[in-house]
Amino acid sequence: MAKVGALGILLRGDHVLLVKRAASRAFNPGVWDFPGGHSEDGESPEQALARELTEELGVVPKEYREHSQSINGEGLLILRYCVTQWTGTPSNLQEREHSEIAWVRLAEVDKLEFAHPDIPRLLQAMQK
Repeated sequence: MAKVGALGILLRGDHVLLVKRAASRAFNPGVWDFPGGHSEDGESPEQALARELTEELGVVPKEYREHSQSINGEGLLILRYCVTQWTGTPSNLQEREHSEIAWVRLAEVDKLEFAHPDIPRLLQAMQK
């Protein structure tokens, strides 16, 4: 199975959980993004989503659906999942990857700098 990226859009009411990429990261340092990462060999996108959210935040997604997908500059397929239910309380377990995590109001996402320019538009569309 080809490698893909699986990202989680965790929603709680009118807030979304975002991670700020550590300043030491090689790609997109110091900007906001969704938690998640690349699939491992033989891993489905949904398995990658569950593993990444567990490793990065300490949560296990219970209810989610594919929200959108795109191809990044390296030709990697990125799948974004809208996660509406999970077990565990999100906390920053990967401080080398993320300098912080935050619940951000969907109406205020346009005030942040993101790893990808489409993220604010994508999140604002979720308010409708």
